[in-house]
Amino acid sequence: MSIRIANARWYPKYHIAAPSAWVNDPNGFCFYKGKYQFFYQHHPHSPQWGPMHWGHVVSEDLIHWRHLPIALAPTNDYDRDGCFSGCGIVKDDRLYLFYTGNIPNEQNQCMAYSDDGVNFVKYEHNPIIRAPEGEDIFKPDFRDPKVWLHGDTYYMVVGSRTKDKLHGQVLLYESKDLLEWNFKSIMMRAGVNEGDMDECPNFANIEGRDVLIVSPQGIKRVGNMYMNLYQSGYFLGKLDYNSGIFVHGKFELLDYGFDFYAPQITKIPDGRT
Repeated sequence: MSIRIANARWYPKYHIAAPSAWVNDPNGFCFYKGKYQFFYQHHPHSPQWGPMHWGHVVSEDLIHWRHLPIALAPTNDYDRDGCFSGCGIVKDDRLYLFYTGNIPNEQNQCMAYSDDGVNFVKYEHNPIIRAPEGEDIFKPDFRDPKVWLHGDTYYMVVGSRTKDKLHGQVLLYESKDLLEWNFKSIMMRAGVNEGDMDECPNFANIEGRDVLIVSPQGIKRVGNMYMNLYQSGYFLGKLDYNSGIFVHGKFELLDYGFDFYAPQITKIPDGRT
């Protein structure tokens, strides 16, 4: 079946696509063992959305891609309804994947790792992060971790929303070893018509400015703006690593095209983002 689909007239010749069946969000974009590692949300059993797996491709030039075995599958109690979106990061020559384990009415952050970039082992103490108690966080929507290193500390942003489901927000965590994580702050909360759920956050310092990329849901159309079902955009600002608060300007769209959603960024060895 996959050969027939791969040779079909409408199969993408340039963009990354699964051999067959369903794909959506890009995941885990990083550079490891001389190759760009790229993953994607994948339901391998049908062309419809279903319990998410992580498909996996690698490239040396970002143009020619080679398919590898599925990296993550929903095989555990804590992710049985799907291995939702997340990120990849390298530490001590080991590739770590952080993802959201989805179960009914609950989402938690999980981790897997690989020493060869092909075979992944889920961390025995998953989930590594559960939604914090006592905060204005709607626990069933708590997903899509992105991790980066700043100084000698690792930081993670997670997409979320308020308990009343009126405002999207981004949560900040910190860790010294990628294993034990502490809740730091509600880093950013959406303002008026900036969305009621922030998905797939990414964060980086680019040319001296901090950039928070989010994919908010629930923004209402204003004239010719925000005409997609959901949007993708960014805030420019400055993250205070002591307080965990991101002071920023207004929300700007990344792209006005149809269904541009959940983009990912990564830093590569030559310093580019």
